[in-house]
Amino acid sequence: MLNMISRLYYEIMKNRKVKSNRAQADYFELLVVRHISNLYKLAFPYAKDLNFLSNQILKLPNGTERLRLQSYNLLKIRKGLGKILKYEISKKGKVVEINWVGRKLAIKTTSDIDTKHQNNKYTRFSIKSISETGTGTIKNLGMRSLNACLGITFDQEYREMWQKLRNYSQEHKISQSDLKRKVLRNKKLLAWATQNGQKYQRELNKMCLKGFNNLSRKRRTEFLNFILDTNDKDLYVIIVNSRGVIMYKPVEKGIELGQKIEAKGTSDVGYTIFIDNVPTYRIQTNATNGIGISAFCQRAFFADSQN
Repeated sequence: MLNMISRLYYEIMKNRKVKSNRAQADYFELLVVRHISNLYKLAFPYAKDLNFLSNQILKLPNGTERLRLQSYNLLKIRKGLGKILKYEISKKGKVVEINWVGRKLAIKTTSDIDTKHQNNKYTRFSIKSISETGTGTIKNLGMRSLNACLGITFDQEYREMWQKLRNYSQEHKISQSDLKRKVLRNKKLLAWATQNGQKYQRELNKMCLKGFNNLSRKRRTEFLNFILDTNDKDLYVIIVNSRGVIMYKPVEKGIELGQKIEAKGTSDVGYTIFIDNVPTYRIQTNATNGIGISAFCQRAFFADSQN
Protein backbone atom coordinates (compact mmCIF):
# COMPACT_ATOMS: atom_id res chain seq x y z
CA MET A 1 0.00 0.00 0.00
CA LEU A 2 2.80 2.42 0.89
CA ASN A 3 4.56 1.87 -2.43
CA MET A 4 1.29 2.48 -4.29
CA ILE A 5 0.75 5.81 -2.50
CA SER A 6 4.39 6.81 -3.01
CA ARG A 7 4.12 6.28 -6.77
CA LEU A 8 0.86 8.21 -6.84
CA TYR A 9 2.35 11.22 -5.12
CA TYR A 10 5.47 11.11 -7.27
CA GLU A 11 3.26 11.62 -10.31
CA ILE A 12 1.61 14.76 -8.87
CA MET A 13 4.59 16.26 -7.01
CA LYS A 14 4.94 18.98 -9.62
CA ASN A 15 1.53 20.45 -8.93
CA ARG A 16 1.64 21.92 -5.41
CA LYS A 17 -2.08 22.70 -5.14
CA VAL A 18 -3.17 19.24 -6.24
CA LYS A 19 -0.60 17.64 -3.96
CA SER A 20 -1.67 19.73 -0.98
CA ASN A 21 -5.40 19.07 -1.35
CA ARG A 22 -4.96 15.39 -2.11
CA ALA A 23 -2.54 14.73 0.75
CA GLN A 24 -4.74 16.47 3.31
CA ALA A 25 -7.89 14.67 2.13
CA ASP A 26 -6.19 11.28 2.33
CA TYR A 27 -4.64 12.14 5.69
CA PHE A 28 -8.03 13.07 7.14
CA GLU A 29 -9.62 9.88 5.86
CA LEU A 30 -6.92 7.82 7.56
CA LEU A 31 -7.40 9.76 10.80
CA VAL A 32 -11.04 8.70 10.69
CA VAL A 33 -10.07 5.09 9.91
CA ARG A 34 -7.67 5.06 12.86
CA HIS A 35 -10.33 6.54 15.15
CA ILE A 36 -12.88 3.86 14.18
CA SER A 37 -10.21 1.17 14.54
CA ASN A 38 -9.41 2.33 18.05
CA LEU A 39 -13.07 2.66 18.93
CA TYR A 40 -13.81 -0.98 18.11
CA LYS A 41 -10.34 -2.41 18.85
CA LEU A 42 -9.64 -3.29 15.20
CA ALA A 43 -6.32 -3.63 13.42
CA PHE A 44 -5.07 -0.43 11.76
CA PRO A 45 -2.89 -1.49 8.80
CA TYR A 46 -2.32 2.02 7.45
CA ALA A 47 0.16 3.41 10.01
CA LYS A 48 2.96 3.72 7.42
CA ASP A 49 0.60 5.40 4.96
CA LEU A 50 -0.51 7.90 7.59
CA ASN A 51 3.11 8.68 8.47
CA PHE A 52 4.00 9.12 4.80
CA LEU A 53 1.13 11.56 4.25
CA SER A 54 2.02 13.46 7.42
CA ASN A 55 5.57 13.97 6.16
CA GLN A 56 4.29 15.15 2.77
CA ILE A 57 2.04 17.75 4.38
CA LEU A 58 4.79 18.96 6.71
CA LYS A 59 6.85 19.87 3.63
CA LEU A 60 4.14 22.32 2.56
CA PRO A 61 3.86 25.93 3.74
CA ASN A 62 2.10 25.98 7.13
CA GLY A 63 2.25 22.19 7.17
CA THR A 64 1.92 21.99 10.95
CA GLU A 65 -1.24 24.11 10.85
CA ARG A 66 -2.66 21.94 8.07
CA LEU A 67 -2.21 18.81 10.18
CA ARG A 68 -3.68 20.54 13.20
CA LEU A 69 -6.78 21.50 11.17
CA GLN A 70 -7.39 17.87 10.20
CA SER A 71 -7.06 16.74 13.82
CA TYR A 72 -9.47 19.48 14.90
CA ASN A 73 -11.97 18.51 12.19
CA LEU A 74 -11.81 14.91 13.40
CA LEU A 75 -12.82 16.06 16.89
CA LYS A 76 -15.80 17.88 15.39
CA ILE A 77 -17.24 14.77 13.70
CA ARG A 78 -16.51 12.14 16.37
CA LYS A 79 -19.84 12.48 18.19
CA GLY A 80 -21.96 12.32 15.03
CA LEU A 81 -19.87 9.51 13.58
CA GLY A 82 -20.32 7.53 16.79
CA LYS A 83 -24.11 7.96 16.66
CA ILE A 84 -24.23 6.69 13.07
CA LEU A 85 -22.13 3.65 13.86
CA LYS A 86 -24.13 2.89 17.01
CA TYR A 87 -27.33 2.95 14.96
CA GLU A 88 -25.88 0.78 12.19
CA ILE A 89 -24.44 -1.69 14.70
CA SER A 90 -27.91 -2.13 16.19
CA LYS A 91 -29.09 -3.37 12.77
CA LYS A 92 -26.00 -5.10 11.36
CA GLY A 93 -24.00 -6.29 14.33
CA LYS A 94 -20.64 -5.15 15.64
CA VAL A 95 -17.95 -3.70 13.37
CA VAL A 96 -15.41 -6.40 12.57
CA GLU A 97 -13.28 -4.78 9.85
CA ILE A 98 -12.52 -1.39 8.36
CA ASN A 99 -11.06 -0.63 4.95
CA TRP A 100 -9.72 2.58 3.45
CA VAL A 101 -11.20 2.76 -0.03
CA GLY A 102 -9.54 6.13 -0.55
CA ARG A 103 -8.76 7.03 -4.13
CA LYS A 104 -9.25 3.66 -5.76
CA LEU A 105 -10.59 4.16 -9.25
CA ALA A 106 -12.80 1.09 -9.60
CA ILE A 107 -15.45 1.60 -6.93
CA LYS A 108 -19.23 1.43 -6.97
CA THR A 109 -19.78 4.57 -4.90
CA THR A 110 -17.87 7.60 -3.70
CA SER A 111 -17.16 5.87 -0.38
CA ASP A 112 -13.80 6.66 1.22
CA ILE A 113 -14.15 4.31 4.19
CA ASP A 114 -16.00 0.99 4.41
CA THR A 115 -16.82 -0.60 7.76
CA LYS A 116 -17.79 -4.27 7.68
CA HIS A 117 -20.27 -5.62 10.21
CA GLN A 118 -20.74 -9.00 11.84
CA ASN A 119 -23.52 -9.95 9.41
CA ASN A 120 -21.24 -9.19 6.41
CA LYS A 121 -23.08 -5.97 5.61
CA TYR A 122 -21.35 -2.59 5.34
CA THR A 123 -21.64 1.00 6.45
CA ARG A 124 -19.84 3.32 4.06
CA PHE A 125 -18.60 6.88 4.55
CA SER A 126 -17.75 9.62 2.10
CA ILE A 127 -15.61 12.00 4.16
CA LYS A 128 -14.86 15.64 3.29
CA SER A 129 -12.70 17.92 5.43
CA ILE A 130 -12.92 21.53 4.25
CA SER A 131 -10.75 24.33 5.63
CA GLU A 132 -13.32 27.08 5.05
CA THR A 133 -17.04 27.00 4.18
CA GLY A 134 -17.35 24.80 1.09
CA THR A 135 -18.96 21.37 0.87
CA GLY A 136 -16.45 19.65 -1.40
CA THR A 137 -16.97 17.63 -4.56
CA ILE A 138 -20.06 15.44 -4.64
CA LYS A 139 -18.69 13.30 -7.44
CA ASN A 140 -15.88 13.38 -9.98
CA LEU A 141 -17.19 12.34 -13.39
CA GLY A 142 -14.54 10.84 -15.63
CA MET A 143 -14.89 10.43 -19.38
CA ARG A 144 -16.33 6.92 -19.00
CA SER A 145 -19.13 8.29 -16.81
CA LEU A 146 -19.76 11.20 -19.19
CA ASN A 147 -19.93 8.80 -22.09
CA ALA A 148 -22.28 6.41 -20.29
CA CYS A 149 -24.57 9.10 -18.84
CA LEU A 150 -24.51 11.86 -21.46
CA GLY A 151 -23.40 10.02 -24.59
CA ILE A 152 -20.27 12.19 -24.83
CA THR A 153 -17.44 10.86 -26.99
CA PHE A 154 -14.25 12.93 -26.81
CA ASP A 155 -11.58 10.56 -28.16
CA GLN A 156 -11.11 12.39 -31.46
CA GLU A 157 -10.78 15.78 -29.79
CA TYR A 158 -8.36 14.36 -27.23
CA ARG A 159 -6.09 12.94 -29.94
CA GLU A 160 -6.28 16.20 -31.85
CA MET A 161 -5.22 18.18 -28.79
CA TRP A 162 -2.13 16.02 -28.31
CA GLN A 163 -1.27 16.08 -32.02
CA LYS A 164 -1.30 19.88 -32.00
CA LEU A 165 1.06 19.82 -29.02
CA ARG A 166 3.38 17.43 -30.85
CA ASN A 167 3.34 19.67 -33.91
CA TYR A 168 4.13 22.76 -31.86
CA SER A 169 6.90 21.07 -29.88
CA GLN A 170 8.18 19.18 -32.95
CA GLU A 171 8.22 16.00 -30.89
CA HIS A 172 6.58 13.28 -32.98
CA LYS A 173 8.39 10.14 -31.85
CA ILE A 174 8.60 10.27 -28.06
CA SER A 175 5.89 8.76 -25.86
CA GLN A 176 3.06 10.85 -24.47
CA SER A 177 4.45 10.51 -20.93
CA ASP A 178 7.89 11.72 -22.06
CA LEU A 179 6.29 14.63 -23.89
CA LYS A 180 4.38 15.53 -20.74
CA ARG A 181 7.59 15.59 -18.71
CA LYS A 182 9.29 17.78 -21.31
CA VAL A 183 6.40 20.25 -21.34
CA LEU A 184 6.36 20.48 -17.54
CA ARG A 185 10.03 21.48 -17.58
CA ASN A 186 9.62 24.13 -20.27
CA LYS A 187 7.72 27.32 -19.43
CA LYS A 188 7.10 28.24 -23.07
CA LEU A 189 5.74 24.80 -23.96
CA LEU A 190 3.65 24.70 -20.79
CA ALA A 191 2.07 28.08 -21.52
CA TRP A 192 1.17 26.98 -25.06
CA ALA A 193 -0.12 23.60 -23.89
CA THR A 194 -2.29 25.28 -21.26
CA GLN A 195 -3.86 27.63 -23.80
CA ASN A 196 -4.38 24.78 -26.26
CA GLY A 197 -5.92 22.53 -23.60
CA GLN A 198 -8.35 25.21 -22.48
CA LYS A 199 -9.88 25.32 -25.96
CA TYR A 200 -10.81 21.67 -25.64
CA GLN A 201 -11.97 22.20 -22.08
CA ARG A 202 -14.51 24.73 -23.33
CA GLU A 203 -15.53 22.40 -26.15
CA LEU A 204 -16.14 19.51 -23.76
CA ASN A 205 -18.17 21.77 -21.50
CA LYS A 206 -20.47 22.77 -24.38
CA MET A 207 -20.90 19.14 -25.42
CA CYS A 208 -21.83 18.09 -21.88
CA LEU A 209 -24.29 20.95 -21.37
CA LYS A 210 -26.02 20.11 -24.63
CA GLY A 211 -25.86 16.39 -23.89
CA PHE A 212 -27.55 16.83 -20.51
CA ASN A 213 -30.39 18.96 -21.88
CA ASN A 214 -30.92 16.46 -24.70
CA LEU A 215 -31.63 13.70 -22.18
CA SER A 216 -35.17 12.63 -21.45
CA ARG A 217 -36.61 13.59 -18.08
CA LYS A 218 -36.05 10.03 -16.89
CA ARG A 219 -32.39 10.02 -17.97
CA ARG A 220 -31.76 13.42 -16.33
CA THR A 221 -33.19 12.05 -13.11
CA GLU A 222 -31.00 8.95 -13.38
CA PHE A 223 -27.93 11.13 -14.02
CA LEU A 224 -28.52 13.21 -10.90
CA ASN A 225 -29.19 10.17 -8.76
CA PHE A 226 -25.94 8.69 -10.10
CA ILE A 227 -24.09 11.86 -9.04
CA LEU A 228 -25.63 11.66 -5.58
CA ASP A 229 -25.05 7.90 -5.12
CA THR A 230 -28.68 7.53 -4.06
CA ASN A 231 -28.68 3.82 -4.89
CA ASP A 232 -26.28 3.02 -2.03
CA LYS A 233 -28.50 2.70 1.05
CA ASP A 234 -25.45 2.05 3.25
CA LEU A 235 -23.61 5.28 2.35
CA TYR A 236 -23.30 8.35 4.59
CA VAL A 237 -21.71 11.67 3.61
CA ILE A 238 -19.90 13.60 6.31
CA ILE A 239 -18.71 17.15 5.56
CA VAL A 240 -16.84 19.21 8.13
CA ASN A 241 -15.85 22.83 7.54
CA SER A 242 -15.34 26.04 9.50
CA ARG A 243 -19.11 26.44 9.99
CA GLY A 244 -19.72 23.02 11.45
CA VAL A 245 -20.61 19.48 10.41
CA ILE A 246 -23.05 18.23 7.76
CA MET A 247 -24.14 14.58 7.78
CA TYR A 248 -26.68 13.02 5.46
CA LYS A 249 -27.60 9.84 3.60
CA PRO A 250 -27.62 10.26 -0.20
CA VAL A 251 -30.44 7.73 -0.47
CA GLU A 252 -32.65 10.31 1.27
CA LYS A 253 -31.77 13.05 -1.27
CA GLY A 254 -32.97 11.26 -4.38
CA ILE A 255 -34.42 13.23 -7.29
CA GLU A 256 -37.99 12.31 -8.28
CA LEU A 257 -39.08 11.74 -11.85
CA GLY A 258 -41.75 14.42 -11.75
CA GLN A 259 -39.39 17.27 -10.90
CA LYS A 260 -38.40 19.85 -13.52
CA ILE A 261 -34.70 19.52 -14.31
CA GLU A 262 -32.72 21.84 -16.60
CA ALA A 263 -29.06 22.77 -17.06
CA LYS A 264 -28.07 26.35 -17.81
CA GLY A 265 -24.65 27.55 -18.92
CA THR A 266 -23.01 29.83 -16.37
CA SER A 267 -19.45 29.95 -17.72
CA ASP A 268 -17.19 28.56 -20.41
CA VAL A 269 -16.05 25.84 -18.03
CA GLY A 270 -19.19 24.93 -16.13
CA TYR A 271 -22.96 24.94 -15.90
CA THR A 272 -25.66 24.84 -13.24
CA ILE A 273 -28.42 22.26 -12.92
CA PHE A 274 -31.75 23.71 -11.76
CA ILE A 275 -34.32 21.58 -9.93
CA ASP A 276 -37.81 23.12 -10.10
CA ASN A 277 -36.14 26.43 -11.11
CA VAL A 278 -33.81 26.37 -8.09
CA PRO A 279 -30.04 26.28 -8.76
CA THR A 280 -29.11 23.03 -7.03
CA TYR A 281 -25.94 21.51 -8.53
CA ARG A 282 -22.92 23.15 -10.10
CA ILE A 283 -20.87 21.26 -12.67
CA GLN A 284 -17.26 22.26 -13.32
CA THR A 285 -15.46 21.01 -16.43
CA ASN A 286 -11.79 20.37 -15.67
CA ALA A 287 -8.94 21.03 -18.07
CA THR A 288 -5.77 18.99 -18.46
CA ASN A 289 -3.59 21.96 -19.39
CA GLY A 290 -3.13 20.03 -22.61
CA ILE A 291 -0.48 17.74 -21.12
CA GLY A 292 -2.41 15.00 -19.41
CA ILE A 293 -1.86 16.06 -15.79
CA SER A 294 -5.28 14.57 -15.20
CA ALA A 295 -7.95 13.17 -17.46
CA PHE A 296 -10.68 15.41 -18.82
CA CYS A 297 -13.51 15.22 -16.30
CA GLN A 298 -16.29 17.11 -14.60
CA ARG A 299 -16.76 17.73 -10.90
CA ALA A 300 -20.20 18.06 -9.34
CA PHE A 301 -20.84 20.41 -6.39
CA PHE A 302 -23.82 21.69 -4.50
CA ALA A 303 -24.78 25.07 -5.94
CA ASP A 304 -24.54 26.62 -2.49
CA SER A 305 -23.70 25.60 1.05
CA GLN A 306 -25.91 22.97 2.65
CA ASN A 307 -27.58 23.89 5.92
